[in-house]
Amino acid sequence: IMAAARTQPIRINLGRFIVFAVLAFAVCFYGIPLLWLLLAGTRTQSSLFADPPFTIGTWDSFLATWNNLTTYNNFQIVSWATNSLIYSVGGVLLALVASIPAGYALAASEFPGRKLILVVTLVAMITPSTAVVLPIFLEMNLLGLNNTYAGLILASGFFPFGVYLTYVYFSTSLPKGVMDSARIDGANRFELFTRIALPLARPIVALVAFFSFIGIWSNYFLAFVLLSDDKLYNLPVGLTVLISTSGALSNLPANDVPIKKPEVILAAILVILPVLLIFIVAQRFVRSGTLSGAEKG
Repeated sequence: IMAAARTQPIRINLGRFIVFAVLAFAVCFYGIPLLWLLLAGTRTQSSLFADPPFTIGTWDSFLATWNNLTTYNNFQIVSWATNSLIYSVGGVLLALVASIPAGYALAASEFPGRKLILVVTLVAMITPSTAVVLPIFLEMNLLGLNNTYAGLILASGFFPFGVYLTYVYFSTSLPKGVMDSARIDGANRFELFTRIALPLARPIVALVAFFSFIGIWSNYFLAFVLLSDDKLYNLPVGLTVLISTSGALSNLPANDVPIKKPEVILAAILVILPVLLIFIVAQRFVRSGTLSGAEKG
């Protein structure tokens, strides 16, 4: 017993050391490039090559880079950012309207074909998104919705992962006794969903909205296929086209386009910043939604 008592603190300390070592590695592996990205956006083109990697630039350099990026081609990047916001908000709302009721129905009801729908949902969830781009393109083309806001929003609202998350949440978190009592009192299916299930679903709503927003905001390939008008581009597609034509990341000869490496770095920050801000704001709901099944299981 004494020997076991002596060795137990060593195991605990070793476990903590491993945990902190892994966290330190993750911070260095992901945090150092992110820190460089934030600092590099404040520097000039020459400073990126001549100065040490983590040199802090000047406010004037940052303003000049910001002005070059945002005012280029009559504030085109502002238009792309607005488009991204429209696509993201519309797609998230559509994903919520489809995923939450569908997941609830699969969890709370027994009906013919239920298991088949679950299997199809799982297959759609694990299918690579690039594999369904062509069918989506043909479908939208048949409906006349290619190169439109409505077409990309409708395609982005397809979110089987949200259906499965909602199904798992309601399967483990619905209070069976309360549901049975409400049925005895005469509540119909719609009232059970709106008055009991939906008020309890705030964590999973936030989780589905968060994952859906990340997927839609950073979506490149689907938007690239469905959109041909540069006025309708979202940020990933628009910035990719702008950077490739400017030659900022290649060895093409210098041109008059004021998009150089500092502008490219700042553009990358603009793409990832909304995701980081939304995660910081919604992390409490995201965490509770992720752990809800484990807590109730």
